[in-house]
Amino acid sequence: MSKAPSMRCPHCKGKASARTSVELSLLYREVTYVCLYSLCGHVFVAGLEAIRTLSPSAMPDPEVDLPLSPHVRQHQLARQLSFALEQDSYDPA
Repeated sequence: MSKAPSMRCPHCKGKASARTSVELSLLYREVTYVCLYSLCGHVFVAGLEAIRTLSPSAMPDPEVDLPLSPHVRQHQLARQLSFALEQDSYDPA
């Protein structure tokens, strides 16, 4: 399995290792973790979900609905407004 985000066991707070992962959708995956502390041995499933976009893709998939992060959206709107104001005050003469 590729490198999954590290997690601690919710019970003993020791290190847990990702063992398997299942993609349930383009934006959601379940990862099975095993606690590495032998006296604990807890096995649990965590959800990994893409929740917002920080930098838009150059190849967007129309089937993916992943909202822009509020600060990114605010920055884009500010750039658009600035551009519109520049165009409005443009004097080619």
